[in-house]
Amino acid sequence: MIQDLLKLTAGAGLALMVAACDEQPPRARPAAFDPMVANPATQKAVKADEAASWSPPQQAAFLAGRVIAADSVFRAGDRDTAKAQLGDLRQQMAALDAGALQALGFEPARIDAIQGALDLDLPDEEIAPLFAGAEANLSGVIEVSGVAPKETVTFLMRLSAEAYDAGVRYGEIRDLEAYQAAYGYAVAARDLISPLDETVYGDLRLELDILVLMWPATGPLAGRTPPPEVRMSEQFARVKVALAVLP
Repeated sequence: MIQDLLKLTAGAGLALMVAACDEQPPRARPAAFDPMVANPATQKAVKADEAASWSPPQQAAFLAGRVIAADSVFRAGDRDTAKAQLGDLRQQMAALDAGALQALGFEPARIDAIQGALDLDLPDEEIAPLFAGAEANLSGVIEVSGVAPKETVTFLMRLSAEAYDAGVRYGEIRDLEAYQAAYGYAVAARDLISPLDETVYGDLRLELDILVLMWPATGPLAGRTPPPEVRMSEQFARVKVALAVLP
């Protein structure tokens, strides 16, 4: 009976987590967390047709998160999973607006180069700069687009919440790729905000730092205990509040 109640609580917490990042931000602190009032989550991981409907800046943010996810597992020593992340990403890139992205400066060959280097089993010191270059390129695309950081972070938080919902259930990883993508989107949001004016973005930066640190220190790897769904839901809500007070 107790185990069933805990599972229900965790699942409902996931529903709140996705809703917290998908609704318009509130102007006050959220009410006390009550996981029993939510409906079961219905969001799923990103599909190609959904990605095709996004604006080019949103597509660039999506790409940045997925590249960061692959980079994180690569740096943790899991090359096979990094290759799987990139392989799936390259398939999804076919649905994106390549012309509009390249007009903003996107260089898809950078992602192809990482995949090729992993396929050739090149040493880490040759692959790491390729990841860094691809991430810097996508960061530049987002900056050139002129979209407000608040909008991009809100979008990334929705992606992260949905991916975590798809990837984790009842304290266990059920979709490793989605779980890792959720981490990548969170890091992409944090990295976007980190260099900005602290007097404006300091609170948001803190909440994003906390969000990223909720994953295991070794990264979003298989065989590690994922962050509890209820705690993740609460932290996504805190990020939402920090976004709400931005001008």
